[in-house]
Amino acid sequence: MPISLQMPLRWKATICSASCSPVENARERARLSLVLEMVSELASLMHEDDILRVVGDRLRWIIEFEWCEFVLIQTEMMSFALMGDGDDSLKPSLLGQASSRHAKLIDTALSSGVPASSGTPISSIAYPMGLRGQVFGVLCLSSDRGTFSHRDLRLVHHVCTSLSAVLARLHQERELKNRRNEAIKLEEQNMRERIARDEARAQGEAKDAFLAMLGHELRNPLAPIITATMLLRREVTGTAIGRVEVIERQARHLNRLVSDLLDISRVTTGKVNLQRAHVDLRSVARKSVEMSLPAMNSKKQELTLSLPPDTASVDGDEARLAQVLTNLLNNASNYSSSGGRIELRIELENGGVIASVIDDGIGMSTQTLATAFDMFVQGERSHEQAPGGLGMGLAVSRALVEMHGGQITCYSAGEGLGSRLTVWLPQVEMDATTALPSKNVLPERASVSLRVLLVDDNRDAADSMAELVRALGHEVRVAYDPAKALMLAPTFAPQVAILDIGLPIMDGYQLGNRLRALLSAPVRLIGLSGFGQESDRQKSLANGFVAHLVKPAEFAALRQALEDQASA
Repeated sequence: MPISLQMPLRWKATICSASCSPVENARERARLSLVLEMVSELASLMHEDDILRVVGDRLRWIIEFEWCEFVLIQTEMMSFALMGDGDDSLKPSLLGQASSRHAKLIDTALSSGVPASSGTPISSIAYPMGLRGQVFGVLCLSSDRGTFSHRDLRLVHHVCTSLSAVLARLHQERELKNRRNEAIKLEEQNMRERIARDEARAQGEAKDAFLAMLGHELRNPLAPIITATMLLRREVTGTAIGRVEVIERQARHLNRLVSDLLDISRVTTGKVNLQRAHVDLRSVARKSVEMSLPAMNSKKQELTLSLPPDTASVDGDEARLAQVLTNLLNNASNYSSSGGRIELRIELENGGVIASVIDDGIGMSTQTLATAFDMFVQGERSHEQAPGGLGMGLAVSRALVEMHGGQITCYSAGEGLGSRLTVWLPQVEMDATTALPSKNVLPERASVSLRVLLVDDNRDAADSMAELVRALGHEVRVAYDPAKALMLAPTFAPQVAILDIGLPIMDGYQLGNRLRALLSAPVRLIGLSGFGQESDRQKSLANGFVAHLVKPAEFAALRQALEDQASA
């Protein structure tokens, strides 16, 4: 009930009137003056304890009473102060509650918001103090030797009205202080969160920079090793070919570990930019099989590819989808014994394209199924099975599939009963203008011979790649530093320059600009780097490069890049 501090009609009276004697009027004026003094003093107080002190000191001079109780309602508690006959001030209640003689009267005033009284005439009164419907306390007075006159009640009304205003002000100031404190705490919390986010971002950027540098440093020595094995494959025969295959297989395995390490960082932080297009998942499956077959052949495993007759078109990044299926096939091979059977099946069902990799390998327990797609998690394998990676392939696959709006699941009937990994992607209609990938294999030697300037400060990498470019039918000059490249360029007049981006003194971008300024005929630039993030590719394009190859450059990618320039 809203609080009302209006006096009941039966209490309505003036402090002084013509019917009173001069002595009574003088006495009432003195009491009113004391009320005004008390009100003036209360107006400057800043704490409830000071209010109790002033009320205790002044109230007995204004009104005669034997018992006074002052109840204050604070944030989450009530305080009680008492003053009896003979006391000169209000003192806190030792019991922490209202006295039994006035408890009911005080409760009535608190609950109703209007004054409550007892006795006829009135001998006890509980007057609520509040403002705009909110009660801040109750002042209760009682007289055992007499009763309260109308003038007494009117003075109580003035005192309690003033106390209401003071308590309301203190309450408002307390609320404002609490809000300021909450705002400060919120700002401090926001500041801590901002600092934590900034630190996390800085740590993430430092980690990405470290991983990128690690990938660059690891790929630099891998590049000449893998390039050399590709060249040896064309030359060696007999038992030596097996040794070359061992070197190539282990080097590619290490390169895959480096790629997985960089991929998991990019994928989990959302830094992978998908190059979306309408893709036929059947062609993606064929490409994945080509990439996975060497490892399976080494274990004499049988791979079956089942494709639907109709187009299995999805909206996605062909390279990333091939990476997903290759990861699943490699996983099946790793967890299957020699001579095992693996199937890659593409199906169309209810508006979706389903890719399933089924094997008869070691299977998965319930515990393994629950964590199969977690990072750095690997199942137990026997010594016969191939050495694994870092336990990131399936985690990367799940993230990539979800980025394509799909789902990936795993199933196994139990240990020793094989596994099924299933990818679901939403099917789309293939555009009539979408060109399907050509099945024609590029020729071993280029149809058009190009003059190629190759610049790399890693001599082994430069020499092995130069030999590979010559094997493709092109004329090559090699420089191990930018200064040598600038000396060779005017007389050699290269049509294509393959430049290591991370050259010392002058990086590949700067060297490319110098070559374009130096040569009279246009030269097409191909970047070569151990840094292979999308931002690195975009930077190369922004600097006028027509292609960006990541070390160790795949034979097919190198051949394609040169073919594109020959036909340009």
